[in-house]
Formats: sequence, structure tokens, C-alpha cells
Amino acid sequence: MSPAATNDFSQSAVECRGACMSYGKLNILDNLNFTLPQGQIYGLLGPSGCGKTTFLRCILGRLRISKGQITVLGKPPAFPGHEVPGRMVGYMPQELALYNEFSINDTFWFFGRIHGLISKDIEARLSFLVDFLDLPDENKLVKHLSGGQKRRVSLGIALLQEPQLLLLDEPTVGVDPVLRARIWQHLEDVVKDRKVSVVITTHYIEEARQANLVGLMRNGNLLAEAPPDYLIRFHNVSTLENVFLKLCKTSDQLGTHHNPGKSSLWWDDLGPRKAVGPWELLGWKLWMKSMVPKWRNIAALMIKTFTRIKRMPGFLCFQFFLPVIQISLICLCIGGNPKDLPMAVVDNDTGQPAMSQKILRHLDNNTIIQIHLNQSDAIKGVTDGKYWGAIGFGANFTRDFLLRMTQKMVDESTVDGGSVHVWLDMTNQQLAFTIELKLQEAVEGFVQDVLGNYSYLASLPVKFEDPIYGNKHPDFTTFIAPGAILSITFFLAVGLTALSFVIERKEGLLDRGWVAGVSSLEVILAHIFSHLVTMTIQIILLLIFTFLVFKIPNEGSLPLIVILILLQGITGISMGLIISAAFDDEQSAAQVSLGIFYPNIVLSGIIWPIECIPYPLRYISLILPQTYASEALRSVLYRGWGITHWPVWSGFVITLAWNTFFLLLATLILKIRR
Repeated sequence: MSPAATNDFSQSAVECRGACMSYGKLNILDNLNFTLPQGQIYGLLGPSGCGKTTFLRCILGRLRISKGQITVLGKPPAFPGHEVPGRMVGYMPQELALYNEFSINDTFWFFGRIHGLISKDIEARLSFLVDFLDLPDENKLVKHLSGGQKRRVSLGIALLQEPQLLLLDEPTVGVDPVLRARIWQHLEDVVKDRKVSVVITTHYIEEARQANLVGLMRNGNLLAEAPPDYLIRFHNVSTLENVFLKLCKTSDQLGTHHNPGKSSLWWDDLGPRKAVGPWELLGWKLWMKSMVPKWRNIAALMIKTFTRIKRMPGFLCFQFFLPVIQISLICLCIGGNPKDLPMAVVDNDTGQPAMSQKILRHLDNNTIIQIHLNQSDAIKGVTDGKYWGAIGFGANFTRDFLLRMTQKMVDESTVDGGSVHVWLDMTNQQLAFTIELKLQEAVEGFVQDVLGNYSYLASLPVKFEDPIYGNKHPDFTTFIAPGAILSITFFLAVGLTALSFVIERKEGLLDRGWVAGVSSLEVILAHIFSHLVTMTIQIILLLIFTFLVFKIPNEGSLPLIVILILLQGITGISMGLIISAAFDDEQSAAQVSLGIFYPNIVLSGIIWPIECIPYPLRYISLILPQTYASEALRSVLYRGWGITHWPVWSGFVITLAWNTFFLLLATLILKIRR
């Protein structure tokens, strides 16, 4: 009987014709032809870097070929409504791609939920796989397993839902010979009993003799594709390794890397094969249905997030208390009155009683420490940085001051002699402003004491009535608090999201989820929903400390405040998704997150009013996500305004607009990079 008669190629689990793929100028797959009949094991052999893993990712729809055609179980990979990637395919990558905080039980339940398995089936498969793969106690955490045990858990995930197609990338690396034999026996059993199709890559070339077909791959092309025993007989050698070496030598001699099949054996050319016909165009209803997120996947991803957080108590404390620590530091360290500022005092007043002493008694001793010196020592002390300024009274200060108050006409020397002279170090504007304010208050108190009802004669003709909004003596903490609350929530969400997604992608965890059938939208929604829970707790603690501990005033609606802060947190999540989608390593993601922090703080009117910003930069400020939101929160807190006021609803509208833009952009980038 001819070899062709023993194989039915009328249906193929995977068929590839003329597939080409490149990274830049480097060709990874070069006119690749590949056929996997249904219900057979295909051993894909070749050296590292020859394109095996890339080809498997193309079969899964994780990468797109630039030329040619691939069909998997009758349809192109990633075809809408087709469960490849999804439940129809099981995939074991080279990297472990396991959640270290999960137990073995958690791991199988997570992927079981994504595949839509009922609890009874998950328990049955879990019991079988733990026994079959010789795994330790199912409650043992992955991070406590050995390297070989982790690889067996990874293999178990691929076998969990009993898929129609298995793609196993180096499944037997680090596995002892006994278990390796059991794995191959299991693959033969599922192929025989359920007509499962298997593609397995391996460095152990000789173990591939147990496969029904082998493909010998080099430089992105198949040198040969046939049953292993047939290849050995055809090339008249003793091992598959010798077959591969002989084919490589022949290929090098002919110099035909691009089409080596003409010089070798092609098993699928020996028998009839049904051509792959065109599939029906997908109806718009089915396409729309395929775009709707599956809530079971979102629920599984949320459970995954909470399970990981639960297993990391230190991280959980960091999540909840870092915002509290940050707002506490801002309220404690920013906006308060400076204390214990040393000021030199030169008191030459000879009046009896001396008016200078009465003024000095009105100075706030908590803020200003008076150090009495002569004039030369005082000026030298300010010059040397010992004092923040010097206050001077002339010898005739009392006489000249009274003349200024009682006489209609006085000369310039009398005005000068009856004035308090101040020399300040203006290198610190805030301290200098405080000293000026305290001196002004001291003089006003002194005038009120001396002149009584006639104190208006020495006061400015301006009277500040009780303010319409706010306090008559505001502090900088009150101004900065709304923007600080929003920025803390926003940037914590940015950093957490960006780093977590980058790490998951780097470890292959995102890829494994996508291969299991999770969509980009489901990943994004699950992260938003799960982080909303932790963010709600963060906001509650944040507002408790803001309003009850540090007494920041609030005249507005608390639900409105919470909603606006939550929306800003979602905006931060969306921004983090964009960063994580665009960058592949933690360092780049962290640098970008830090890089947008300071421009946003400076330009959004959080630490200084936007009215002080030059006009070219002000236009940039007005389009930033937190500018209008900060003003909206400030209006709600201190003016008591509701959603009907323009500054408030504009903050909500612009925040929602940024949310929509960021989420769409993140989804688009994730789809492109998939």
C-alpha cells in the first residue's frame, strides 16, 4: 500500500499556503507551505530562530501574515465568531505565562471560566490534570512551584477545555522522561479518541518520531513535510537529526532557501487533497455579536485581579493608603503659615512712651522671632543669610508718627521719620510676603490701639467686606486641595495601569488570555470595573482625611464630588492603557508616566492659577484633562455649585470626552499590536 493511501487529506485542521511574514527587512516566514490533517500529531522541528513560534502565533491569529493564506479548522484565524483564538484551540507558549499569585486551583478555574466551562467540568478536569501531570497540592501557589512543575501547569491550561486543536511550544522542556512519555501517550490517546489535531515543537528531535507527520523548518521555510519513518527511509539515514542535517547541506549546496521543497520530499504532494474553498461572507449580525464583550470573561478577569490583590497584602495597603499619605503631606506641608522666621530689629526710638515698642508687641511671635541689633549688624546679618529681613525705627519715630497723624501739613523728613523701615531678603517670595502681611497686621493693630475711633485717618480708603465665596483669610492649601485630590487619583491610576499591563504582556500573560478568547475590550472593561472598586475605597479614605482630619471646607454635593473624582480615575486608567499598549518595558512606561506628571501639574492650574500662564501655554492648558475638572471641583467645594453651572458641567463633559478618546485610542493600539 502506498503511503498516500494511509492518510486522508480531504480535511485539514491547519492549512497554510505561500505564507510570508517579515519584521522590517528580516524575513521570518518565507513562502511557507504547511498542512496538518485533522486528528494527527504534527512535529514541527527546527533550530531556535527559524520561525516556529512565529508560525504558531500566526495560526492563533496573534500575528498576521503579509502574504499567503492560513485556515484553521475551516476558517482564517481570528475570524469573527470563530473560536480560534478561543475554546477550540489550546496553546502552551514557550514562556511560562502564569500568575505567580495564583494557586494551581485558581489557575485552572480562571481559564475554565474564560472558556465557559461549568463548575462540574472544571472540577473534573482539574482532578484529572493534577493526577495526570503529577502536580503537587492544588492549593499550592505557582510562585512556590519548581520550574518543571510550572511547565506542567502551563501544559495543563492548554489541555483544560479539551480543544479540537493543540499548539504546544516546547511542552517537554524540563520534564522527566517518564512524564514525557505519559504526555506523548496522552496526545496519542486524544488524537485517536476525539480526533484532536496537535502541532508540537520540540528540541528533542528524536521524540518527534512519535508524531504522525514532521516538518523540518529552517529560515522560515519547510525543508520537508512527511511521516518521520518515511523521511528516514527516503533519505537512507538512521535518525531524524541526520535527515535534518542532510537537508540543510543539500539546501546550502543548491542555495535555495526560498523554495527548498523542490529538492526534497513533500508528503502532501503524494496524495489527493481537497482545495480550501471560499467561506461565506460574515453577516453583519454575526459580526456585531462577535464584537459584544462576554461578561463571563470580564467576570473571570475581575476575579483574577482581586485574587492577585488578596495575595499581596503589602500592595493592597499601598493601594489604599498611598492616596491618604499623599493628601496628608500636601495638607500638612503646603499652604501653612511659616514659623520662627528670624528678623533683625533696629529700635532707635527715644520717645516716651516709645511707639515702636507698641508696634513690636503686635507682631505675631509665632511667625517672627525678634532679634534686637544695631543697624550695621542687622544689615550684615541679612546679607549673610542669618535673618530674613531687618525692621528699623528712627530716633524720632514716636514724635514724627504723632505729627503725621495730627498735623495736616508735614514735611518729607517727618513722613520718613514716622515710618517703619523694612529691608527684606526677597529670594523667598512666600516668606517675604508673610513678613509683609504680619507687619501690616501689627501696624493696623497698633493704629487701632492708639487712635481708637480715629484709626480711619491712618488706614487705606478701601474696605474689604465679607467674601461672597470662601474665607476672608484663605490659605494656599484650600486652593491646591481640589487639584491635588484629582491629580493623586489620576496619576495613581496611570502608573498602576501602565505598569501592570506592561508586566503582564512581558510575561506572556496578556497573550495567553487573548489566545483563550479574551478580547481587548474585555481586558479594558475588566480592569476599569475592578479598579473602580479599589478606587472607591481610595476616594472614601481620601475624602475622610480631607474633610474631617484637615478640615478642608465643602459647600457642595458629596455625590457630585465622588463622581467627578471617579471619572478622573477612569481617565487615568485610560491614559495608562495607552502607555501600556504603546510600550513593551516597565522602564519606558514609568518614564512616560513621570514625564506627563509635571507638565500636567504645572499647566492644569493645580498649583498655580492658569490666569498666570502665558497665552501660548494657556491654550495648551485648556485642553488638558485636569484643567476644567480642577476648576469644577473647586466650584463644587467652595461655591456650592451644582451641575447646572457652566464651570461644573464643562468639567464633567471634558473629562468624559477624554475618557472616550483615551479608551478608543487604547483599544485601537491594542488591536493593532495584537
